[in-house]
Amino acid sequence: MTNIPFLQADSSNFYSGRGGNSIKYIVVHYTAGNGDTAMNNAQYFHNNSGLQASAHYFVDEHSVVQSVRDTDGAWHCGGPLESSHHPLHNICMNRNSLGVEMCSDIVGGKYTITQQTVDRTVELVRWLMDKYGIDVDHVVRHYDVTGKDCPEPWVRDESLWRKFKARLTAPVEPEPKKEDDEVVEKKSVMLNGKTYECDVITKDATNYIKMRSLQQAGFTIGYDAVRKVPSITAPQCRTFVPDGDEDVQAAVDTLQESAGLEKQTIEYLLRYQWGEELVKKLAAAVK
Repeated sequence: MTNIPFLQADSSNFYSGRGGNSIKYIVVHYTAGNGDTAMNNAQYFHNNSGLQASAHYFVDEHSVVQSVRDTDGAWHCGGPLESSHHPLHNICMNRNSLGVEMCSDIVGGKYTITQQTVDRTVELVRWLMDKYGIDVDHVVRHYDVTGKDCPEPWVRDESLWRKFKARLTAPVEPEPKKEDDEVVEKKSVMLNGKTYECDVITKDATNYIKMRSLQQAGFTIGYDAVRKVPSITAPQCRTFVPDGDEDVQAAVDTLQESAGLEKQTIEYLLRYQWGEELVKKLAAAVK
């Protein structure tokens, strides 16, 4: 694994050097986010000072971003014990370890790590193990050091952690070949009037977009606990006005308010409920 993008955290969020300590451990964490990305997290630690927290690497479904150099120390596994029976406390420390953060999602009200993110984390950790001569017993969870529920899905379900550890030493299997009729690629898709680069799966001449792409466009992705199915809620859009044209936007806002469209805006009705209702509301507003 080479050519990993590097966006350095603010200097207040890590410490320079390792005080003569070698790298002996790799500590796996999760971000406790919902649909966040590796670059989102790297930018957060780059743009904000005084956080007194950091990690060396962030991993999502598609990328790995480095935030702190391996030769420097990140604040990722220190602090007091949060529960008992964690013998690595004060043995595995910030100064002798690397911190790897996996981006997470919330599905059905619970944190989860997608399979693609796990696969990419396996690849990164195997590479770091080989680079620094670290054995699998020195790859640990944040939980194993301080008792913190991190990564929470792998504390809640120990079998997921055991499967991850087993993959770190298993023979590398060749990636299965995709069917000829199924292709995943970046495509420009217009959602709510804006163009996004989305991961689009083309199968049987049909395009499918991942839910995360909808989330980036402002749709609310949730879970209907009663029906036990995912739910997608369209955003209540603002009427399209060129950026910076505040006078026009103010006029449109006034018209929307007069028409009683504070919640269902003109653009929303144009997109989803075009018809007599919109015409009547606007006609009444301009009388």
